[in-house]
Amino acid sequence: MNRMERLTAILFLLQDGGRRRQRTSEEIAGHFEVSKRTILRDIQALCEMGVPILSRDGSGGGYSLPSHYHLSPLPLTVREAILLQLSLSTLANLADTPFAPERASLLAKLRALLPPARQAEAEEWMKSISIDVPKRTYTVPFVETLLQAAQERQWLVTTYRSARRVSTQRLLPKRVTSHSGFWYCEAYALEHAEERHYRVDRFVSVEPMTEPPDVEPRDRRPPYDHESHPEVIVRLTEFGVLQVERERHLGEAIIPGEEGGGIWQFRCPPSELDWLTRYLLSLGPHADIVAPEELRQRVRQTAKEIVGRYAP
Repeated sequence: MNRMERLTAILFLLQDGGRRRQRTSEEIAGHFEVSKRTILRDIQALCEMGVPILSRDGSGGGYSLPSHYHLSPLPLTVREAILLQLSLSTLANLADTPFAPERASLLAKLRALLPPARQAEAEEWMKSISIDVPKRTYTVPFVETLLQAAQERQWLVTTYRSARRVSTQRLLPKRVTSHSGFWYCEAYALEHAEERHYRVDRFVSVEPMTEPPDVEPRDRRPPYDHESHPEVIVRLTEFGVLQVERERHLGEAIIPGEEGGGIWQFRCPPSELDWLTRYLLSLGPHADIVAPEELRQRVRQTAKEIVGRYAP
């Protein structure tokens, strides 16, 4: 965010605050993640431009705008405001959401664009609607770095902590996504010569490569639904269908059946059979594996190991 954008955002923030209370320099600095000295310079610049900013010292003091001073609002309906607030509130529930200063300024602008009566109406609507995002207690300090690298097609040298080991990998990020409260990075991995997905909170370090490799990042793996991959066929109960439908990319492979059940049919890369074994075990009696036989054997063997662990 450049200075002019921040000056405009401060005006919107003060206009919103002026309706309720004054904003301190510390509070404004926290909103935009800059120093208090920077905010004081910005306030002085706005005053020199002729903006009638009111200042009061002491306890409860701060900055505000006269009640009669309003920035020209853009045409924004209550429902448009609700959609924007819903999006921002959903993002705020994610761990270390990128662009925190921009989100703060956007929320301030949004509130300032609505007259007080419509703002109250939008806030009442927001009490009745929300998008649930699981709370995750972790930090992702590299999420903006990965996002910027994906935008600029920049190679990175990373240290990544997987469930098995810590490794150094050279990656070309493709995009950053969020699912179930976690941030993920889809990237081309030079050491593996294929695209992989990485949990962003598991990156230990991320640095730009000084000498990017002279290679064409091409995923050599066959597509997910390639005919060479074994075809998985699973009969699901109604409860099983409800469970699988909740999982990302899985529910679309369900063929609805009678009485709420269904057939889960898709092709699975052999490298993911271990994961699929664990997932099917979690469904218990609500999943009946028809094919392939290898998957049935994996589930049977793992189930025996679990029973043995809990035997008297």
